[in-house]
This record gives sequence, C-alpha cells and structure tokens, in this order.
Amino acid sequence: MMKQMIKQLLPFAEIHWTAAKGKTAIDKCLNKKTQPDVLLVDMSMEDMTGYEVCRAIRSKTPQIVLIGITAFSLERYYVQALENGAACLMDKAQVRDVCQALCLLANGQSPRVKYESLETAQEAYARLSIENSPKRRYKNLTRREEEVMNLCALGYTSKEIGVKLGIGEPTVKTYIKRVVEKIGAKNRTQAVIKWLEKKDE
Repeated sequence: MMKQMIKQLLPFAEIHWTAAKGKTAIDKCLNKKTQPDVLLVDMSMEDMTGYEVCRAIRSKTPQIVLIGITAFSLERYYVQALENGAACLMDKAQVRDVCQALCLLANGQSPRVKYESLETAQEAYARLSIENSPKRRYKNLTRREEEVMNLCALGYTSKEIGVKLGIGEPTVKTYIKRVVEKIGAKNRTQAVIKWLEKKDE
C-alpha cells in the first residue's frame, strides 16, 4: 500500500526494490548495482531492527539517505534511529509527509520534521565507521575521544563538537588534550594529522 501511495505522490520517482528482511536491504544497499539514493527503513523488520539496518549501511557508506519509519510511537525509536545513521524518523502512516521529507533530503535540504538528526550523512558515516571497525585507530583512546577526534578531523570547533555530542566546550578541550598526550602529538593540529594518517593505514 505504501509503495502504491508513493508512486501516486511521486510519479517521477523510481522505486527500485523492497525487502522484508534487513539483511537483504543491507546487501542491496552495499551493492553499487542496486544501491538506491534513498532508503525508507521500517524500525520493525523480520530478522533485525531498523536501526541495526541503518547502522550497518551508514557505517559503510554516506551516500544513501536513510529515513526511518514506524507505525509505533516515534518516541520509542527516535534515539536509536538517529544515533545509528538515520536522517530522521517519521510516522509511516503519514506518507505525504514522508514523501516531502524524502524530496528535501534527496536535494540536500533539511527534512523539516520533529525527529531529525543533527549530523550529516558524512558525519554519521565517519563516526559509525570508526565504532564498527574491528581495528581501532588507537587502542588507548576511549570511544568518546575517538568521536571528538573524528569531528575535529571534519573541521568542527570545540564549541560545535560540544553541541553535537551534548557536552560542554571545556569537556571537549579536555578530551582533545588527553588525545594529544596519548598519541604523542604536540598540539591539536598535529593530533588531527596523525588521526587522518592512521585512517589511511
């Protein structure tokens, strides 16, 4: 039913495929031949949760717009959906609103909805690719320190990083200071350079 409604509301859009299982969706998204521009991800699937699907995809690529949808309470899923790479979470019954958000996101704009991620797809990819990596860049760094360095490498100021992570600017500076000491850098700039070099190894 949702597929038919989307076709009516967005006749110019091409629906490449649908999948009942999360594993199938992940495989199709990571295959260049079947990779879509936008993926609507139901939070309840047959074999895994929707946010697990989002994480598996976003940790591998920033290219696909991920929109979480659910028939249940949005409050129940929005934190997990957004933390795992979804651009937003929406009520699947509101198909017209979903289509509007879909068009906005596909064109690089804000979806203008209540539960919207503060991260761009690129930022979420950078963060999740590190968290999912079996080989961490520096084993003596904590996850939070890695998150801070990841955002430093993207050019964010300490204040901006604090806003994104929900922590104070002084706390961010403390994390950076610890990282500088742990990886043997002279300052923040050198720490970022070492961080990026480690990524390419």
